Amino acid sequence: MIGYEGEWRTVKETSTARGPMGGPAVLVTWEEGGTARFPAGDELLSGEPDPT
Repeated sequence: MIGYEGEWRTVKETSTARGPMGGPAVLVTWEEGGTARFPAGDELLSGEPDPT
């Protein structure tokens, strides 16, 4: 799971892609639907959300 836009989302799949400026990026597809593109230099922190 990754915290994204203020909520935890479950990663379904990752792949590589080109960013908007042509550099390498990581493309994440969410179980909840949709995708997000992160520049390859970004740190992605993953973990389990706190139980509520």
